[in-house]
Amino acid sequence: MHLGSDLLAPVKYDPAQDTWELYYLPDDFTQANDLAKENPDKLKELQALFMEEAEKYKVLPLLGGMAVFFGILPPMPTNTKTTFYGDVENVAGGMIPRVYGHSYAIEADLTIPDGGAEGVIVAEADEMGGFSLWVDSDGVLHHTYSTMAVNQYKQVATEPLPTGEVTVRMQFDADTAEPGTGGTVTLWANDEKIGEGRMDHTVALRFTFYAGMDIGRDNGMTVDPAYRDKAPYAFTGTVKKVVFDLKPQPHEDEQKLHETAHHGGIAAGMAG
Repeated sequence: MHLGSDLLAPVKYDPAQDTWELYYLPDDFTQANDLAKENPDKLKELQALFMEEAEKYKVLPLLGGMAVFFGILPPMPTNTKTTFYGDVENVAGGMIPRVYGHSYAIEADLTIPDGGAEGVIVAEADEMGGFSLWVDSDGVLHHTYSTMAVNQYKQVATEPLPTGEVTVRMQFDADTAEPGTGGTVTLWANDEKIGEGRMDHTVALRFTFYAGMDIGRDNGMTVDPAYRDKAPYAFTGTVKKVVFDLKPQPHEDEQKLHETAHHGGIAAGMAG
């Protein structure tokens, strides 16, 4: 038994209104002979069993992952801050905070020993499309952002980070609330601005799928080729935590970005 539906129909999906088909596989493994009309009682029995099992194993609502194509948009997220702690590795790309299309900040609490520290604080994906907040061998903070290897933007601090307990922040102020927007980047250490720059474009939907997000290192192919020969370039100080802060936009803008994000998520799922 299976059910079919027109995936392009711009209507809300109701399985009760769909066409259910019934096949006897021992005699018809190619499912060429639909027996639904000849066996309405058996069809109802199996429909009820199907729904019972679907509820038991939490697959309802049916086609919930593609709800946006049926005019149903999941509720917008209410949390604008997400915290990751040190030594978290290989976070799947679809699980990172939704930084696309609007302003956001990445803030990290660090401990830098006497003599300084170097290495990656946080990195998502790779050079083909991703971002990295990292410190070079001179103790200088960098932010690298790559858009599908077409553009790679780099902002570099004007002075080394101090030692001891240090809070660094990369803040992206978007020009507009829309996919692919450009904007201004500023770098901060203990609330003092230490660098700035521009990103004319950003990734609209998703970074690449070749690597996940790492805290305190950059596994796989690195985001910035400048430290490729040192990969995974683990931070030599301590990364206590990294906080993503998504600045809410006006409701209408967030709603559009929310819908775009779900379209992108479905596309990524279909791509495997």
